[in-house]
Amino acid sequence: MKKVGVFGSISTDFVATTQALPNDGETVVGDSFSTQFGGKGANKAVALSRLGKQVVMFGAVGDDEFSRRALANLKQEKVDVKYVKRLRRQVGGIATIFSSQKTNMIVMVPGANGEIDEKYLKNVENEIKKCDCIVAELEVPQQAVLFLSQLCKKHNIKFVLNPSPIMRYNKELLKNADLIVVNETEVKKLPGFKSQKQILTEYQGRLVLTMGKRGAYICDDGDVVRIPAVDVAVVDTTGAGDAFLGGLIDAILEGAKLKPAVEFANVCAALKISKLGAQTGLPTIREVRKFLQN
Repeated sequence: MKKVGVFGSISTDFVATTQALPNDGETVVGDSFSTQFGGKGANKAVALSRLGKQVVMFGAVGDDEFSRRALANLKQEKVDVKYVKRLRRQVGGIATIFSSQKTNMIVMVPGANGEIDEKYLKNVENEIKKCDCIVAELEVPQQAVLFLSQLCKKHNIKFVLNPSPIMRYNKELLKNADLIVVNETEVKKLPGFKSQKQILTEYQGRLVLTMGKRGAYICDDGDVVRIPAVDVAVVDTTGAGDAFLGGLIDAILEGAKLKPAVEFANVCAALKISKLGAQTGLPTIREVRKFLQN
């Protein structure tokens, strides 16, 4: 079984659903509210675990009740949390999510996620070396992610980067990534961006651009290729990118080329958005196979 290390945030989501998101200064009436497990890192870990990969989580939580519940949930999802750092007198990450059928808005408070540093990664380097692939995002400090990318390069480990949320990206970090997955907003912030075609060509073979219902784009043999999205009834778009990335990595580790890997990832994302919850809605490998058989 392939082993994937995930370095990223572990958070609790407070989710309000509404028919339409508010404009500046506007109040709208919501449809429902729920508390859910989240964090871009934890979501990716669960996505990969449900697809049958052995997953080890790297990151940090606080000593509050939300952190304890988040760790218990990851354990239940068969994610190894042995190396997650527990910080005393610190709260875990919190995300407030406003979700409509069309899109969502997220305000993220890092908490313990913002306390991870190079010292922590040095302490877990022996475990990182055991992974076939490392996945990282930027709800944890970018400097720590950069150091992780250097460790992956040193030990010849495939490094996959989801540079979200948007910030001023470190060029070395992007250079060290074997695969970069960005959405249509994030791609415009990549250094040297002039157009989607230009940046896809420049990062040929290692950049995947996701465009929601318009599908995903890659550059294959000099040609920009669109891989259509799978049409499903949308219930909740939160976590769709994490489901996509989980499916993409799963397929690549099983030997798929980039285009068929993206096609598989599109199915995973579609199954996710047809269900509520950033983690609870993530598909299992059985659900994906059943969908593909129909």
